[in-house]
Amino acid sequence: KKMWAIFDETGIFITACRHGSMLWYANMIKSGELVKYPLAIVAKILDVIGERTLGAYDIGCRFASTVHASSLGPAFMEKQSCLCVDAFHGYAHNYVCQTQHHPLGIEGAGLEDF
Repeated sequence: KKMWAIFDETGIFITACRHGSMLWYANMIKSGELVKYPLAIVAKILDVIGERTLGAYDIGCRFASTVHASSLGPAFMEKQSCLCVDAFHGYAHNYVCQTQHHPLGIEGAGLEDF
């Protein structure tokens, strides 16, 4: 464990398109998984891609409320963006979460497993 203490980067947060191609990444610097990394990616997506985006995240159900409460919330809703849980994690969530955030229940998501 001491050996890794010399590095500033503790991980990366990666964004990929539905085809599996990497779009953006954020270096996690001595902090672990914080909400600032996915929020930065959402800001980038809203800026570059724009309207009607669907993002999948293993905690997409909880992260959606974080996005709405952040300064990105108005732009996120205005651009009709949406978040869901990926199909694998979706089945581990409770039924109410699955009906609202599972890709199979979101119109336009198709048969993607994210």
